[in-house]
Amino acid sequence: MPNIRQVVQIAFVTTLVLSAGCAGTGINKGDFSIISIDEEWALGDSLSRDIAKEMRLLDDPSVNAYVDRIGQMLLLQARNDTPVASKPWHFHVVDDKEVNAFNIPGGHVYVNSGLVSKADRYDELVLIMAHEVSHGLARHGVENLSKQYGIAVLASLVLGNNPSVYKEILANILAGGAIMRFSRDAEREADQLGIRYGYAAGVDPEGMVSFFRKLLELRQSQPGVLDQFFSSHPLTEDRIRDAEAEIAQLPPKTLQATDPGFADFQKRVAAAATP
Repeated sequence: MPNIRQVVQIAFVTTLVLSAGCAGTGINKGDFSIISIDEEWALGDSLSRDIAKEMRLLDDPSVNAYVDRIGQMLLLQARNDTPVASKPWHFHVVDDKEVNAFNIPGGHVYVNSGLVSKADRYDELVLIMAHEVSHGLARHGVENLSKQYGIAVLASLVLGNNPSVYKEILANILAGGAIMRFSRDAEREADQLGIRYGYAAGVDPEGMVSFFRKLLELRQSQPGVLDQFFSSHPLTEDRIRDAEAEIAQLPPKTLQATDPGFADFQKRVAAAATP
């Protein structure tokens, strides 16, 4: 017969499955996750603390305030779509020359200094951040974990009983800047949501298309600086055309492509990052 601890664990797993199946975010139309939102945020906080020990994060208050302002502006547009948007979110700039940005479960978004240096305009930075925020809003990271590890393993992880899986997840993030490679459907959804929320915030969503085209060009001329991005974010001409089609459906309105503080932000990132 199972002992008391096993009974508690079985009941916990059952609760997770039932709550996940009944309480969607209203955004993600794919598979459900067995991790509750609160458990996801606890996992994210733990991962972020360990990431901070292994990655050099810029500690310039002005730099962090700038990316936080952008992130909070985007989250505000999603408040009516999902309770995930009202949770605490954190935005970080990583001292890394690779052109990359990534999201981990629990509301943590990371932007590499290399990506900041390649963004020519404010709208490019905002829309790339909107894409990463949208991965988090749609809970793509925990969806991937659910598919990869299954119910029993993830339940034990949530209970704190599986340090080996935790270390594996952390190692994957540190090695590639993401939980794992996103599917094309997840990328498409993050693009669509990012365009929607960038536009709703009054920022020109063409910044996404502009930066994606730049990434394809950089892949030809400087492939080494994009290894992390392409390892987790498949990018094709079809995906760019889909983004253009999404933007074309939006009603015309005055949109912002530049920001007075953007140049100073880039200078501060360059000064704080490793030469």
